[in-house]
Amino acid sequence: MKKIYQRIFSLPQRVFYCILIIPVFILIIGGFLYLKKEEYLIPTSSKERPLIESFQENQSFKASNEKISETSDSLIYVDVKGAVNRPGMYSFSIKDRVFDVIKKAGGLTEFADEKRINLASKLTDQQLLYVPTVGEELSNEQILNTNELTATELSKKKVDKEKINLNTAELSQLQEIPGIGEKKAQEIIQYRKEHGSFKNVEELQEISGIGEKTVEKIKNFITIAIE
Repeated sequence: MKKIYQRIFSLPQRVFYCILIIPVFILIIGGFLYLKKEEYLIPTSSKERPLIESFQENQSFKASNEKISETSDSLIYVDVKGAVNRPGMYSFSIKDRVFDVIKKAGGLTEFADEKRINLASKLTDQQLLYVPTVGEELSNEQILNTNELTATELSKKKVDKEKINLNTAELSQLQEIPGIGEKKAQEIIQYRKEHGSFKNVEELQEISGIGEKTVEKIKNFITIAIE
């Protein structure tokens, strides 16, 4: 054994280093091949799982974005004006009707003329819905926006309603004025008998219970023309 060591150490320096390096090189190559073998042994499903999960996440995110976009696209906006409690612009589903607009706008006021509104009408985006008051004269454009009438239907429909003459109207006619009941109608007739014809609409304030605000609300429905 001693002789072997002596022979090894007596070898030239270059040969000695080669003897040391060769085993180290073999170990490195062996380790590399072992790691490669382990990589090939990893199940395919394990390697693909991150890719599959990533694909599924992307698909889920895409579907979510499409759903949000679809919901936004299905909304329409309607501007409601006139005799409603809360006029303004509201968003609706494309399946909603005029009835839903009136409901969202707080309902009709006491002076609204519901007979001139088609509650079953479908809505369109950027629509202007105007709710008229009783006896109010509407332009053709307002009627088209409100009821979606065709030009032919519009020509057949009489929209002008005669104003009620305070100086000649009978009891039943006076009660057609918004906010005027039987008692107030009788008082108007009695005032006429005692003071003669009304000189102006504001003269109604001389009757008990009829103030400036009431006159302002009903002045579009009445006239004092002497026939």
